[in-house]
Amino acid sequence: MNFVDVAVPSPLRSTFTYKNNTGKNLIGRRVLVEFGRRKLIGVVTADRDDYKGEYKIKDILQTLDHYPTFNNTQLLTIKKISDHYMHPIGVVLEAFLPTMLRKTKTQLDLSKYSSGVCDLDINDSNFHELTADQESCLKKIKGNDRESLLFGVTSSGKTEIYKHYIKSLLQEGKSALVLVPEIFLTPQIHDDFKKNFNNSVYIHHSGLTELQRFKIWLAAQDNKPKIIIGTRSAIFLPIKNLGAIIFDEEHDQSYKQQDGFRYDARTLAKIIYGNDVKIIYSSATPSLNTLQSSKDNVIERLSLKKRISKSKMPKIEVHPINKKNLIGGISDELIDEIKKNDEMGNQTLILLNRRGYAPVFLCNSCGWIAKSNCCDTSLVLHQGVRRLKCHRCESAWGIPECCPSCGASDFSYKGIGTQQVEEAIKNILPKAEVIRIDRDSVSGKARRDKSSLMIKDIEPKIFVGTQLLAKGHDFKKITLIIILNLDFGLFGADIHLQEQTAQLLIQVAGRAGRTGMDNKVYLQTRVADHPMFNLIKTGDYELVANEILKERKKLDLSPYIDVVYLKAEDANQARLRKFLVEAKKYLSKEHLEVYGPFEAPITKVGYKHRMFCIIQSSKKEIMLKALDDFVSHSDKQKKEISNWVVDIDPINAS
Repeated sequence: MNFVDVAVPSPLRSTFTYKNNTGKNLIGRRVLVEFGRRKLIGVVTADRDDYKGEYKIKDILQTLDHYPTFNNTQLLTIKKISDHYMHPIGVVLEAFLPTMLRKTKTQLDLSKYSSGVCDLDINDSNFHELTADQESCLKKIKGNDRESLLFGVTSSGKTEIYKHYIKSLLQEGKSALVLVPEIFLTPQIHDDFKKNFNNSVYIHHSGLTELQRFKIWLAAQDNKPKIIIGTRSAIFLPIKNLGAIIFDEEHDQSYKQQDGFRYDARTLAKIIYGNDVKIIYSSATPSLNTLQSSKDNVIERLSLKKRISKSKMPKIEVHPINKKNLIGGISDELIDEIKKNDEMGNQTLILLNRRGYAPVFLCNSCGWIAKSNCCDTSLVLHQGVRRLKCHRCESAWGIPECCPSCGASDFSYKGIGTQQVEEAIKNILPKAEVIRIDRDSVSGKARRDKSSLMIKDIEPKIFVGTQLLAKGHDFKKITLIIILNLDFGLFGADIHLQEQTAQLLIQVAGRAGRTGMDNKVYLQTRVADHPMFNLIKTGDYELVANEILKERKKLDLSPYIDVVYLKAEDANQARLRKFLVEAKKYLSKEHLEVYGPFEAPITKVGYKHRMFCIIQSSKKEIMLKALDDFVSHSDKQKKEISNWVVDIDPINAS
């Protein structure tokens, strides 16, 4: 009798043994198995001739694949990823399966969806001629197989360089994967690439239907050269003859999964493909880790310090608002600037990284503040739908008629959100076209497409939105940018916050003046004397980054030391703290520094308290071995808390 090891999507960090009565080699194939009282789809990872365990072995209920979905090399890579992130192999393996294959559908059932890939059709007339600097970067990219950082100021033509590079790959019969940080960016870059590569361009992201994503998964395995544009999950596609992976806006936090299997797409690219694929990181504001790697010559650095054509770099001014009158969160002086800019027929962008109408809804009689029952956060007022929403778990409540604390009906709100700014601008300029772009306004394909068309339009407009507006969009006529309420990003205990704030400020400023027009960027603030503003005003991101790196080196912080977070959550706070204190004792060894436990920035989400410990060491291998021992030790113990995870590539403490 033959036995097989099956990986199933479960929080347990092991495979499970089942009987194989088929007489066939099932390694790499999907099977339906009974797991406890449930029936789950797993993947066979190994076979064995005998079983010496104490539990009764169950039969495989059904074999869903006629041929392996995963080959041996892929299974070894998935095991390597599971070990690297110390995450259950069944959950990691499931990430490589499209949703259609996570159901009890056989390969025969699904074979009808295979439609093949179009023949290569390159439109040479739509490529722009490269400048000398661009040509130099392209030559270096083609010249070796090293990872490359394409570090260029906004509007310096980075996209055009890798379009030329991708053209050369396709002509060699190779494919390319272009990753973007947000679904909202995919229509713009897809349309741009279609002009050059016609029907050889595909899109993959979570906003597509299950069937659409499955068809892309099938197309990825076709030998013909192709381009796939996608968000971070596209890294799991089994792309045949892949020649390059490009990370557009490399610095963006969206490349890191923040719950469940907490992978970083940039790390996965290296684990999955090693040196077989060229990896290019493209950004005007690269992450400090990537920038330091280029300084250490671990990756190649390619620089573009000038904008193409006659585009002028934005002029950044700090605008203090202490003791000034504000309308919709904007000072009177900046309201006048918006009016003038609109009268001149230009476009304005107002960035406020907070959606909704107001972040605090309160009772004037007793001071009661509407808070989420399940999360430790204030409910955000959404005026248009008359709802109070939790932005952590997206639960919503109706606006109360009377205060639940004192019974009064005297309510007001504090703070501003994008909806309130939009309303204020519409009241001040009733004839102006005001476009709000945030997660609420662009949910769904139709809304995304409409917003993308608005961004391309050159008619006078006033855009109001969150950081979605700062990411890679090519606005044609933005000449005025106003950034509101980012002071909080300059303070706080999270070491990543200052880096991310500087990146956002430089990125959004870079949306201005892209067609050569005079432009202004105002940073509205209550802390105008903050030293970081003097650096940001220069618009030179490397100057800002070097200052942050200098401070981090002095304090022996990442990227000069390896850092891992142990994050945990449970409904019982005392039990949660006890688990982390014991974990700290276990991990407190030579060459390891363990700090905490600390409360997470959002202390409770979904009725569960959140805390974390920081583990750091200058000896990475010793730290990872200690963490691996801790994971193995904890798996053998009785489960004490709801959930915990080792966050290998942390970008925040949430």
